[in-house]
Amino acid sequence: MMAFQILFPMVKAFWELASQMAPYLLLGFFIGGILHAFLPSDIITRFMGRESIGSVAKATLVGIPLPLCSCGVLPVAASARQSGAGRAPTLAFLITTPVTGIDSILATLALLGAPFMGFRIAASLALGFIAGALAIFIPDKSKPPEPEFCSSCEKTRQATTLWAKAKDALYYGFVELPKGLAGSVLLGLLLGAMISAAAPADLISRYMGSGIVGILVAVAVGIPLYVCATGSIPIAAAMVMKGFSPGAALAFLIAGPATNAVAFTTVKKILGTRSLLIYLATIFAGAIGFGLALNWLWPASFKLGAMSHEHGSGHLPWYFIVSGILLLGMMGYYYAADQARRWRHRGATETGNQGNRVVLKVLNMSCEHCRESIIKNLAGLENVQAVGVDLKKKRVTISTEKEMQPKIFIDSLDKIGFQAELIEKSVPSSPLK
Repeated sequence: MMAFQILFPMVKAFWELASQMAPYLLLGFFIGGILHAFLPSDIITRFMGRESIGSVAKATLVGIPLPLCSCGVLPVAASARQSGAGRAPTLAFLITTPVTGIDSILATLALLGAPFMGFRIAASLALGFIAGALAIFIPDKSKPPEPEFCSSCEKTRQATTLWAKAKDALYYGFVELPKGLAGSVLLGLLLGAMISAAAPADLISRYMGSGIVGILVAVAVGIPLYVCATGSIPIAAAMVMKGFSPGAALAFLIAGPATNAVAFTTVKKILGTRSLLIYLATIFAGAIGFGLALNWLWPASFKLGAMSHEHGSGHLPWYFIVSGILLLGMMGYYYAADQARRWRHRGATETGNQGNRVVLKVLNMSCEHCRESIIKNLAGLENVQAVGVDLKKKRVTISTEKEMQPKIFIDSLDKIGFQAELIEKSVPSSPLK
């Protein structure tokens, strides 16, 4: 009974978190696929590829109107980063985009008024620019993520027609891109569920004050909690109507939409640890600073009208539920498939240690698409028992039923564009008589 009382709130929070973010994350996957298939990587590289103030400014301005939340922006940013976008402009884009969006801008105007809307846009622009500038002056030695389709894969991709590009967009957006993010998203959902179960959303309304304490609580609660840019507006409006300061509302509108547990794990993966620290520090300090500034500029005369919103009703629309099922099914499948691949690699190595084994080095493989192509190619050869691929070490381990010449595998891989060389060949030892 005790276990049920502990687990049920976590499972419930996990589902609510996943279903609330699912439509936006799926939209982000779709946009990421469109960018990948229809927007040449050299354009992204020219626009956001340089570690410069100019690229940061462009990324900040582009992020303002896009209707992407802190989850929907992640696959778009990952796609841009893999296409050549610089670390600094990508970080600026990750902060600016979820804080605002054309839908949340209009909702802010309706609920909180034009002055508040203008201040929110200004805060988003400033924070994105500051984070990008800090990323330039605080370099990170971590390597950028490998592209989902490396140079070897690009040679085999002939998406020249509109239909071919559309299929490429769907495949990349809903297969390749979520594969790379599945582990991070599921881990973030788990952490977010634990936090949400321990700190329910009504904590915000119970403890929000009118001064610096209210701002600090708003930031502390908003940073780990998933609240989309539009869905957070009714909460902020209710806070102000009950006598909380506009600065506390603004701090929550900055910290809540800009961050969540999923974002933490994903930002670290695509940009590195230092970028994650800049990301968190900028949002934390910026939310407090802009909250205090708004209180100072607009101390006591803040008034607004009330308006309900579906995100605050407590009942999720049907499309959130359907999207949640699709997201969890997709992420669960890709994560399980990745774990199965790891076990197959381990099994191929262990089997090879006991029998016939060939180990190849393939320098020009670097992505999941490479892994799948190589496994499919070699596993289809006669007498092959198992194939394991280690992308980090650039190694392919093949275990066979009987002794085979490595040239068979090298030639087979050469036909699909991979240059392999022999590292090791082993055969089972003859038993002593």
